[in-house]
Amino acid sequence: MGGLAFWRRDPPITDAPALAIFCIQRALFVAQTTLYGYLRTRAGLQHFNLFTDKAFTPLLREARSRLVLVCLEDLAIYAAGLLPNAAAATRCQLAIDIFAQGVATLAGYELAEDDLAKAQKDFEATCQHEAWADRSAPDKGIAAFSKSAEALIEIAPIVDALKKYDDEIVTNSMHFKWHTVRADLRARLDSDALLASLT
Repeated sequence: MGGLAFWRRDPPITDAPALAIFCIQRALFVAQTTLYGYLRTRAGLQHFNLFTDKAFTPLLREARSRLVLVCLEDLAIYAAGLLPNAAAATRCQLAIDIFAQGVATLAGYELAEDDLAKAQKDFEATCQHEAWADRSAPDKGIAAFSKSAEALIEIAPIVDALKKYDDEIVTNSMHFKWHTVRADLRARLDSDALLASLT
């Protein structure tokens, strides 16, 4: 039976804890792969030295954590918006809970507690003003993840003079990563079961 393991599908996402795990894991993946990929491309053959430089690595770790938060913000709102029969308040609270678990995951790493608390507060305010009715419309594709794509350029520890040449290719790289995540989420999310689990 072990030889057939590659046929095994990931289980459906039927409750809030499973959705939170999915969102946090994918936010970590997208943030790290896009940020490190960008730096490797920019540094060329010097990227081995860059990633082991004692002065640079703390900047890199902090940038990664900040980008994770922005990625999680985009994904949590997108995921909550996929519940077409949920009230706006339900979607809002679900997104807030997902983000809070992500903040807890990052606690004790590169970002200060005050920074994490501010991120949580800002996200809660964002959710309160989110146009949730629009979120249940057909998939808007990359538009739902514009904030994280812009943040990749802004947060990356690269001199600003070089960033202006990289905007299009870097944001396209981020959008490509999100395409796979969106497809996976839509395939696995059981909206009715998840909504029932919240009541």
